[in-house]
Amino acid sequence: MEKWHEIVGAIHIHSTDSDGTKSIPEIAKLGDKMGLDFLIFSDHMTLKSYQTGVEGCYGKTLVIIGYEIHDRENKNHYLAFNLRETLPFGLTPLEYVKQVKEKGGFGIIAHPDEIRKDLPKYPAYPWTAWGAQEFDGIEIWNQMSEWLEKLTRFNQVKMLFSPRKSLDSPTERVLSKWDELNLKRKVFGIGAIDAHAHPYKLGPLKLTIFPYEVQFKSIRTHLVLNQPLSSDFEKGKAQIFSALLNCNVFASNHRRGDAKGFLFYAEGKKIIARIGEEINLEESPELIVKTPAKAEIRLIHNGKLIYKTKGKELIHQPKEKGIYRVEVFKGDKGWIFSNHIKIV
Repeated sequence: MEKWHEIVGAIHIHSTDSDGTKSIPEIAKLGDKMGLDFLIFSDHMTLKSYQTGVEGCYGKTLVIIGYEIHDRENKNHYLAFNLRETLPFGLTPLEYVKQVKEKGGFGIIAHPDEIRKDLPKYPAYPWTAWGAQEFDGIEIWNQMSEWLEKLTRFNQVKMLFSPRKSLDSPTERVLSKWDELNLKRKVFGIGAIDAHAHPYKLGPLKLTIFPYEVQFKSIRTHLVLNQPLSSDFEKGKAQIFSALLNCNVFASNHRRGDAKGFLFYAEGKKIIARIGEEINLEESPELIVKTPAKAEIRLIHNGKLIYKTKGKELIHQPKEKGIYRVEVFKGDKGWIFSNHIKIV
């Protein structure tokens, strides 16, 4: 729609402030070169670069800095934003989720359903503290988690040399949990790359697992704004935070094609609701989906598939209240996953 303005970026990036391999300015330069509108960093347990003024505009790319919190056992990872300083180490997940909110910040549960099938030297870091109430979003798709979940002793070489090829889609585990949460309250879902650009030695070969440039061409998060992204950093940052918190979000795998131009909205008699908004059933709304390329479009209602079609458009008139979202597949590979529209 003409009144909406889509921006695209990458979330959950690590730098040399923790266990990444390039500095934030170096990574920002790559993001700007690749045409990303924003990059959101979350180094482990530090806000060093935020506190030293590294946040800002790099070319046309906005760089935002939060940090990744974990508990004493290095579990229950939580991406925290809009904070001026880190919280004390040793808090429980329920405590740091609550304190982030109390200090005016917001947070995203990282790799919530992470598991490992093989290679015990790479442990899983799942979220188990579902008793927490104040989190705002979750990663519905984490590139590094999916890659590691599929990694075995027997496919390491193949996985190292074709890191994006293995990406399928978010798991049913996390999508079901996300729908369950949204039936109670708004919880936004993002795609995350969890970028580190790890160095790796395979015999005489020295490799980088997922160079930043490669990950920037995989899972992306798209935001749908009311106004063009401001060139003023603080205003642009506020727009990005607002779009996330209002669930004006969809995630895509760029490996399957450029998802820019995807639309999902509800058009009623008098109003139009975009992703993340709500509309009254008395408006007799139509749910409309438009994709940039032909694909299988699936409409999900309250966590269940209710309709699917192949092509570049889906139009459906719902008869029931509830939460609706869209999944788009190319073959058996996930391409686009929208946040919800609620019909009340």
